[in-house]
Amino acid sequence: MTHVTMRRKLSVSFHNFWSGFEPRTSYFYRALDERFDVHVENLGADIEFYSVNSSIFPDEVLTSNALKVWFTGEAQEPRHLIYDLQFNYCANHLLGARSIRLPLWPIYIDWWGNEGPMAIGNLVKQRVFQRRDKFCNFIYSNNVSLRNEIFHRLHKRRRVDSYGGVLNNMGKRAGDKMQVLRDYRFTLACENLYSRGYVTEKLLQPLAAGSIPIYWGAPEALTDFNPAAFINAASFADIDSLIDHVLAMDEDDEALRQMAEAPVFIDGVPYEMTPAHFADRIEEALDSPVMRGVGREINKSLITKRKLKDRIRVGWRKAIWALRI
Repeated sequence: MTHVTMRRKLSVSFHNFWSGFEPRTSYFYRALDERFDVHVENLGADIEFYSVNSSIFPDEVLTSNALKVWFTGEAQEPRHLIYDLQFNYCANHLLGARSIRLPLWPIYIDWWGNEGPMAIGNLVKQRVFQRRDKFCNFIYSNNVSLRNEIFHRLHKRRRVDSYGGVLNNMGKRAGDKMQVLRDYRFTLACENLYSRGYVTEKLLQPLAAGSIPIYWGAPEALTDFNPAAFINAASFADIDSLIDHVLAMDEDDEALRQMAEAPVFIDGVPYEMTPAHFADRIEEALDSPVMRGVGREINKSLITKRKLKDRIRVGWRKAIWALRI
């Protein structure tokens, strides 16, 4: 007789995530769905997930007993509520086990697919060097002084193709970014800022496309990924030294080959970046009374503040209407 193991049911909700976020295809939902029976609700009875793209949430959040989990891969800190668990670019040791580093780049991996450059199978397979026809690309929509300066100074010595909203010299924007990256030997892969733990998809994407990243960002990139697979701009004395190295390497097919064929990860994706680790920490918190409800009393106190703001807002509206009359 076959015994069917019933999966534990989880009622979850997602609040204030980015535009276009689809819960059921997200890293968070799919990581949990591998071991739980996950149901997405307007207000999760078991877990409420939060991000930073709004501060709007229902009053019921303030009194609910659900595990409150916060995430952002950007260099931002939690606001508005006290959370039971925080997943973000850099762990805060003051919070102990409640604060866990989960940078943005693992969210971009297709952990459950078999095809495409971002599929996990592609990222861990043996890489094969192919000489690309084009030199270097630059694709950004935010003005960041340092990476703009690197672009200008490298472009002055050898053309760099810019497809983004910033410094565009191609007359068009990149449609399929990954397809564009595949055409280039190098990619200027610079973060929006240099902050401990802050490593995003900007390094992962060129590695997945087989383009050598010229990376400027947090030192954790050297342990998240294989440092033999990219150029670490922070290791050079100045921008001129960095550019000299890039141009010399571009003339050396063996140097290009060694870096292009180096594994993306030293020994597979670090466990701490995997969906399994995420699900393990969630399950641990669900089963640990000590880790649940740490901010419940503080969160409840926000109800009074909210009601006071509402009364003030209503009072102002009434006063304005009275003046109009």
